[in-house]
Amino acid sequence: MKRIVLITLLLAAPAASLVSRATAQDASLVAGFADGFTFHSHVAANRKVDSDSAVVYSRDGGGNTHIASVRQGAAPCVFLSNSLNLNEGISGTPVVMFEETYDLRGVSFEADAKHRFAPPGGLYLTMKGPHILCRVSTGGSGGALKRTAQCQDRFEATIDEQMMPAFKAASERLKALCNWK
Repeated sequence: MKRIVLITLLLAAPAASLVSRATAQDASLVAGFADGFTFHSHVAANRKVDSDSAVVYSRDGGGNTHIASVRQGAAPCVFLSNSLNLNEGISGTPVVMFEETYDLRGVSFEADAKHRFAPPGGLYLTMKGPHILCRVSTGGSGGALKRTAQCQDRFEATIDEQMMPAFKAASERLKALCNWK
């Protein structure tokens, strides 16, 4: 039952209508961004690409059921990420949902393998631009759900060795496509 609820909540969003057939999603670019810039693949047991080119990650059981999708937004340099976590049996927040919009148009980009936070075989990524990351977070339990929203002009992340092939391929294409500085 909970798997059906997760899939329904995550995939019921009208994401397919956000990108017309004329602005078809580039499946390899979406997959490269999803695998190279987000950490969904680290917590997922399963990965698939849907017919609308969304990359869907999932993991069921073990006290934490997780499902996430990453798809292209209305513009080629905008990506939408939705994730839902059901933290069964864990004290704290049993339900957490994130809706994130990454707007990579015209951002400054620095990938530093020698940064003090860069993992072995990886790098530390810093990107700056207006509203580069907007996140809506909903969490809580029962009748005590809390929603917060914030936009940031800076995005920082560690890119580990596992993510490097996808990161390198996607970042080269995104630099040109999105006019990175």
